[in-house]
Amino acid sequence: MYRLFIILLMMIYVAGCTPKLATKKTTGDYTEDVSAFRPKIESVETETVNGSNTITEKRPYVPPTHDINREMASIMDSIIVHNQDKMYLYTIQVYIGRSREEANQVREKVYRVLPEEKPILSYRQPSWIVTVGKYLDRVEAYKTLIILRKSYSGAMLVPARNSME
Repeated sequence: MYRLFIILLMMIYVAGCTPKLATKKTTGDYTEDVSAFRPKIESVETETVNGSNTITEKRPYVPPTHDINREMASIMDSIIVHNQDKMYLYTIQVYIGRSREEANQVREKVYRVLPEEKPILSYRQPSWIVTVGKYLDRVEAYKTLIILRKSYSGAMLVPARNSME
């Protein structure tokens, strides 16, 4: 019985190792006529001056008919006003540990790496934490995170603990 089982497994293994047949591809070039879907444009007369083509006919300005710039401007303004009240959602944690001296050293080094950022040193019992930046989305924070990871491989993006920080 045991030998029969081994022989059966060997046959399945050998059958699985057989080469698969590849499908044949045609060598002809694919062509399709899409000229029916192209927009029709009136021909413009051109004249050749010193080997370069120049357009002799100027057409009058046609204002856009579906312009939504004013509507978009008012919507964007309302979004900006709405987001001003929101607090940041992400920050970058550079250091977490029990040593205040190390945390201060890390904070000073972050000042040198990113002078435009203001690293924050905070204490949450029992750890000292150095964070950098206040960002509304991950994409903004990720740009700074890449720069910080060159100096601090342990830097990571963390969501804000609450909206009142």
